[in-house]
Amino acid sequence: MTLQTTAAFCDECGTPLAGATTCPACARAVTVPPPPRLQDRAVGTTRRTGRQLRAVARHNRLGSIAGALAAWFNIPLVLLMAAAGAFFGGIVGLFSGGLGGPGALTRASTVFSVLVPMPVDLADLLPTAAVQIGGIIGAFIGIVTGALTMGWLTLATPWTMLFTSDPLWPLAALLGQLATAAVVGTLYTTYSTRTEAWRLRLSGARRPSRREAAWLLSLLNQAAHRLGLHTDDLPVLLIDDRRTPNATALTRHIVINTGLLEFLRYDTDAIAAVLAHELAHYQRGDATVMAWGKGLALPLYLAYNFAVKAQEATRWGPLRILVWIVLWSVNATMHGLVVPLHARYWRACEYAADAAAARAGYADGLHRALSQLRHSFDGARTGWDATMLATHPPTELRLEHLERPGHDSPFPGGPSTTRTISRPDLPLHGPDKD
Repeated sequence: MTLQTTAAFCDECGTPLAGATTCPACARAVTVPPPPRLQDRAVGTTRRTGRQLRAVARHNRLGSIAGALAAWFNIPLVLLMAAAGAFFGGIVGLFSGGLGGPGALTRASTVFSVLVPMPVDLADLLPTAAVQIGGIIGAFIGIVTGALTMGWLTLATPWTMLFTSDPLWPLAALLGQLATAAVVGTLYTTYSTRTEAWRLRLSGARRPSRREAAWLLSLLNQAAHRLGLHTDDLPVLLIDDRRTPNATALTRHIVINTGLLEFLRYDTDAIAAVLAHELAHYQRGDATVMAWGKGLALPLYLAYNFAVKAQEATRWGPLRILVWIVLWSVNATMHGLVVPLHARYWRACEYAADAAAARAGYADGLHRALSQLRHSFDGARTGWDATMLATHPPTELRLEHLERPGHDSPFPGGPSTTRTISRPDLPLHGPDKD
């Protein structure tokens, strides 16, 4: 699929542009979308699962590889044993360092007396510090050594044992693990695609009513035409009656919440732009890519869901602590490695879908929709989870990508950034004195 580098339709009247920089019908300046990047290449909307999976495997490679390695090569267990090694190594290092501290201080005093003669003996200068300093240094060395030793033993021991039995067994085990991950990923992606309609019905999604269909389907068909989608490739539009302003593109469906329609006050241009944005996600196959990535790491996702439910179900304090100690490495692997990489890819998908909607002539409508929705979705991104696990980029940066070069885009309800504000000259007073 070849991506356009210029807008195909006018934002204002929808006139085909054929590469023009000004609309021939309304003389409006054309929105220039950002240049396409590698991750902007679409997977495609073919219904053939095998062909789609071959295309999906080329996307989100970093997240898919990290998920497969974490799930099928015992990364959570490595982290757990490394933490155990750090704990016990730190205890041993603390006591051994504390006991060896006075001797180390005596040797240090001898070295200092040769290199830097001092009028006071180092042991007299620090009479009680030997044990504390030795313990701290010993604990630090013990933590690092214990973590590295236990982590490496946990990771390497199974492969070493296989190699001892037969030098070809590690290679066979590696290929077997990778093949199993690929089979599980394929099965999960197929399951996710084939059962999507059933799962959406269970979640409360419904078909549009007659008046909803008459309005929304016409907008969807127009957006599909502008994006170059054929009528037999269109996803099924469903309505979710939840009041949360949201719209989602899945593998074969687009779900729009009534809360979004109400929040945007049934603004035709804004809602058409949102539909174009979701159609771009569908056209790119972003939901299929994410299903494939989850399928590759399915054992890890199942363990993570079990860890979350176990912690929520455990009420007794000591048992809750024990559950956390046992399962923390699963949470650390998910939150520290797998989910951030998937979220990074999804943020890139959001920019790509915005650019596709802008090329189809929906830049102004999407800009208006995002300007209103930012009050519901955006907030301070502080901490690891809010920053690294966010699936959407900051709305202000998305708005910046949609703005035309040289076009004044003031803040909503605020002064223009290019307008000069004149103020009367007022006398300046110094601080009051008593």
